[in-house]
Amino acid sequence: MNIAKYTDYFHDGYVNSISHAGNNIYFSLESSVIENLDEITDKNLLSSTNTLKGTLNIYNIKSFKIGNKKYEGAFQMQYDDGDILDFEIKDNKIFLLVEWKNFPPKNRKTDVSKIEIEAEKIQWAPEK
Repeated sequence: MNIAKYTDYFHDGYVNSISHAGNNIYFSLESSVIENLDEITDKNLLSSTNTLKGTLNIYNIKSFKIGNKKYEGAFQMQYDDGDILDFEIKDNKIFLLVEWKNFPPKNRKTDVSKIEIEAEKIQWAPEK
């Protein structure tokens, strides 16, 4: 399913989890609540809570950068929460700007990551 035309709805959405296996990475994402449902032409993309919720499957990574620096190793969530500030998909490239946060009892900590990934294939798997 093509999620690229709906990426603006992910502003103020969430990164729920990340799984990195070999040369593939999977982001579980959820958009903010969509007020005007008429704007979503493919209703199969909507969750039961009127969000776009699912997994962004990224296969055969060609380039992976965080903050303009090449990233190597297994990428995983280092914080309790990830708020999506920006999300774009163009061709076989994704851009994610995420504000990470920790909550008590952990020390309160925030960080922002600019994530850029180019891959052979990007696929959205909706979750109800």
